[in-house]
Amino acid sequence: MDQTMTLGPTPAGFRELRSWPLLSVDDLAVVRQDLASTLPQSPGASLEEVPESVVLVVSELATNALRHGGGPVSVHLSERSGEVLVDVVDRAPDVAPQFVDGRPVGGGGFGLRLAARLADQLGWYATDTGKHVWAQFSVSSKMPSLSA
Repeated sequence: MDQTMTLGPTPAGFRELRSWPLLSVDDLAVVRQDLASTLPQSPGASLEEVPESVVLVVSELATNALRHGGGPVSVHLSERSGEVLVDVVDRAPDVAPQFVDGRPVGGGGFGLRLAARLADQLGWYATDTGKHVWAQFSVSSKMPSLSA
């Protein structure tokens, strides 16, 4: 995927499966563990495959939200037939997510690039009370439904 983000609400028709509140980066460990146990696993899966990609993208988006968007932050996992959606909500509607160029290696700023590469679609929108950054993933037909 290129380095673009859709400006608009999350795609319609998804059913929320889980959500997690985050007050600090320490809370991410619980989210990662819950996601890893919720998402179906493929033996020998790489980071390019959906379960691992979702966990990594959630980690990056939630870290950005905690760092730049103020707390508390919430993470929502939803699904519809053949697709998974994550929505990370922070409390800074006036701070737009942006791709950062020119930082030295190790200087940060690569989370959105990584999310754009791994997700099928990346987007965001703001409300009066917060900002939503979301990522949508297509799920292999071999992967069972999360609600099964």
